[in-house]
Amino acid sequence: MFAKGLGQPNRNFWLGVYNGILINGAEAFFHSSLVLAPFLASLGAPAFVIGFIPALRVGGWFLPQLFAASRLAHQPFKLPWYRRTSLVRISAYLIMVLSIYAFQGQPHVIMVVVLAVIAVVAVSGGISGIPFADVTAKVVPHYRLGTFWALRNIIGGCLALLSGFTLRRVLASSMPFPQNFATLFSIGAILSGLAYLAFCFIREPEGQVTTKQPFLQMIKRVPGLISSDANFRRYIRVRFLALLALLADPFYAIYALRHLNAPPTSLGLFIILATMSSMLANFLFRKPANQGRNVTVLQISIGLLLSASMTALLVQPWQLFGLVFMLSAAGQAGIGIAAWNLLYAVSQEEQRPLYVGTANSLLSLPSFAPIFAGGLVDLLGFRTTFVLAAVMAVAALSFAFRFKELKELDRLALES
Repeated sequence: MFAKGLGQPNRNFWLGVYNGILINGAEAFFHSSLVLAPFLASLGAPAFVIGFIPALRVGGWFLPQLFAASRLAHQPFKLPWYRRTSLVRISAYLIMVLSIYAFQGQPHVIMVVVLAVIAVVAVSGGISGIPFADVTAKVVPHYRLGTFWALRNIIGGCLALLSGFTLRRVLASSMPFPQNFATLFSIGAILSGLAYLAFCFIREPEGQVTTKQPFLQMIKRVPGLISSDANFRRYIRVRFLALLALLADPFYAIYALRHLNAPPTSLGLFIILATMSSMLANFLFRKPANQGRNVTVLQISIGLLLSASMTALLVQPWQLFGLVFMLSAAGQAGIGIAAWNLLYAVSQEEQRPLYVGTANSLLSLPSFAPIFAGGLVDLLGFRTTFVLAAVMAVAALSFAFRFKELKELDRLALES
């Protein structure tokens, strides 16, 4: 599958693509809104506990990255850290599956184990986020980044579609609860392991390094970095608000099941629709991302998140509620492409671990908003939460139109 004559760089490119394809397939079995949230709800978890799912998955991934940056910035090779954390993640998934079988009559124990595993997987994944970002930036040129992310997500979307059909078939079978979900998690764990293995085979070139800095010293550099780099500060602000706009995401499926009388098998349908929407979004956003128009991609994507929360407020038949997941998935796909590319554009290579670590550690804060949203659901209902998500999306979109200089940096990164 490697293009003739391109050799190792092309091999590295495709290993990164394979990693993304398998991750997309695995994610369908660990989907926060459509699998993990309904699973905990079926175990009897209240809404505020369900809010811990995205908080742990997103916040746990973002939070440790500044610490990881302090340990890795001075090292020319980052991939060994990725390999170590991959072993931790696979072991955690194995523990979760075994616990579901071992404690079938103790739902509260399963809840605790599942949340603990989500936290461990997220934190270890966050630590690996620094080597992933640095290795990707070294082996994929800026003009191919749009294609890189799109291939990962479009081909991976095909695998995720198969995962959605598998999920629907398992939930419609006679397999009892919670064994049906344990089966789904087992398949997801296998795909995740294969994904990590693919990235581990990349041959990482030696990179530029900075002087080793203790963690506390690196933290002290963060305020100065944010105050001195206006483009980076604006980038953080928009990403912060865009993450807050996702606070209602874990509750869309539960709202459809409880208030719109959607059948359990609709979860598989929603995953299929969301996956198809994500694939289409990646296909459409690939070209403008490759052309250095990532700011435009980001603006459109935030608009899609706003449309998702507004649709959740207006749509009543559960058969049409799939639009919510389609809009949200398309918006998150676009943000996933544009956010990484803009972060690469705004940061210098020797300072990239500091920029990535700072951005992602700060962005751990809004990821805990779904916990608050869960309490809001318990007190005031789902619709109030959907309105709050829409307000956050409007704020993010308004600030995203102040990116004139960042557009220029994106263009310069493309030329270089």
